[in-house]
Order: sequence, then C-alpha cells, then structure tokens
Amino acid sequence: MSFPPLRDTREMADFVRGSFRWHWRSAIPPPHPLPDDYEDLCSCFVISEAEQAARDFGLPEMVYATFYTMLLNDAMKLGFMGGFIAASLKASLKGLQWSSFESWILHGEHDLLEAQLCP
Repeated sequence: MSFPPLRDTREMADFVRGSFRWHWRSAIPPPHPLPDDYEDLCSCFVISEAEQAARDFGLPEMVYATFYTMLLNDAMKLGFMGGFIAASLKASLKGLQWSSFESWILHGEHDLLEAQLCP
C-alpha cells in the first residue's frame, strides 16, 4: 500500500492532516473539482465526512487530498499500478502537487473503472 490501508474517510482525513505538507499550500495552485464520477472511482470515500474534517481543521484542500489518497490505495490494491508511478504520485500528494495526480486520473480513469469491475 502506498498509504495506510484506511477505508474510513474520517480516519484517512486525520492521517492526511498529519502527514501532508500543509505549510506549502499557499505556493501551490488549488486542486480542480473532484471528477463527476468520484463515487464510482472510490466507493469507500464519503464526501460529507471529508468536508467535515476539512471544516474542523480549516483545510479546504483536505477533501481532495483524502479522496486522492484513498483512490491511490484502491488503485494499488487492484494491481492497477505500483512501483515508481505509485511512489511518484504519493510524493506529489504529500507535497500537495495536485496536477500530477489529476493528470493521472484524467488519463487512467476509464482503465481504473474497468479494473474495479473485474478484480
């Protein structure tokens, strides 16, 4: 696993809050909105829990970081990715560099959805 195998959104949000480089966020462009099919991409992600955690900690980007972290874990669990790509995406996420992860989703979304249907 790239990150701890937490399937609970609130627990993952707590992990993200303590592990990511939030002090960098003012220097990095904000993330794009979540994809319309975010529920299909990561069924264990509960947006209301992520939004509550983001409000609790005053970190609006935490919703995206939590979703992306859970999605990366799911992709690795499915065998959809591993090795260098996973390590690179993990580092990008921890540094709040959304563009690398958003690009990966954009290019691999269809294949990831297919992998979820045929585990």
